[in-house]
Amino acid sequence: MSLPPPPAPLRPSAAPAAPSAPPAPPAPPAPSSALRVRDLMTRNVFTLSATQSVPLAEAMMSLKHIRHVPIVDDAGHLQGLVTHRDLLAACISTLSPLSDEERSSLQLSVPVSRLMRRDVWTISSLAPASAAARLMRDHQIGCLPVVDDGVLVGILTGTDLLELASRALESVAAPRAGWRVEDAMTAVPLSIEPSTTIEKARSVMLRFGIRHLPVVEGGRPIALVADADLRVAEVVYRECGQKTQASLATYFCGGERLHRTTPEAHLDDVLLDMWRSRLDATLVVSASDGALVGILTTADACRLFGEHLASLRAAARRPGVADEAPRG
Repeated sequence: MSLPPPPAPLRPSAAPAAPSAPPAPPAPPAPSSALRVRDLMTRNVFTLSATQSVPLAEAMMSLKHIRHVPIVDDAGHLQGLVTHRDLLAACISTLSPLSDEERSSLQLSVPVSRLMRRDVWTISSLAPASAAARLMRDHQIGCLPVVDDGVLVGILTGTDLLELASRALESVAAPRAGWRVEDAMTAVPLSIEPSTTIEKARSVMLRFGIRHLPVVEGGRPIALVADADLRVAEVVYRECGQKTQASLATYFCGGERLHRTTPEAHLDDVLLDMWRSRLDATLVVSASDGALVGILTTADACRLFGEHLASLRAAARRPGVADEAPRG
């Protein structure tokens, strides 16, 4: 499932410069509507092979402060993808009835191929950034491996778009003075109770096509479960010979701090905070009683960024207003 690159005329090699031409001055920064994936992606990507162990992947993620690791073969071809949530030892120690020694032995015996996703969306480095934003929004994904000619050349994450999205808000007409979290969040999100089973949580995510489920007790959020958390639990219980009908437990957020904000908070501040903290989602709670009222995800940020780029493109096409189009 790979988004095809744009037509050949857009490729840098389509119009080679004459050998005698003097060096061209640096080009001015491209407007948001002209951004390509290559302008935003991380080029020096840390990768693993499918046979390497889960503890190694976890250690390298912590050392390099990354959240997504592509799995490649010796030729650099993408085989799959794992995230930091797939590898959280905290989840395993909480959910597993094993001793520390047994748990360590189990982790060392599990290759990353057991946890990785093989059915991965990818994108070309020459694809428009707006296409990447729409793809991540429409399919609720947190990152896109960038593949050219079958070889991994970079990675683009939802958090890479957060800073751009927050800056783009300055140019997009808001429903009132200044964008607030309530203008972008998903209101009244689906939630589950601490007693919800792993099997039931998976069923809810699949049925409604979502990746995050707040765990609520007494109307207030106490944890946040991601789809990758469920994959970890499913692997652990399968290795232990148990079914996935055990209670989810309130510790299931994998040790990651629960990030909260309010509907009235400035959206650009919250998006930048999510970007700095490398968060996929933040829970929106009432300032008066702490009750859950919404959720803000990187998919919401991708939607805002995509709408901003679309508005720039539409403005540029209108006669007499191309020069007045807002800049991203």
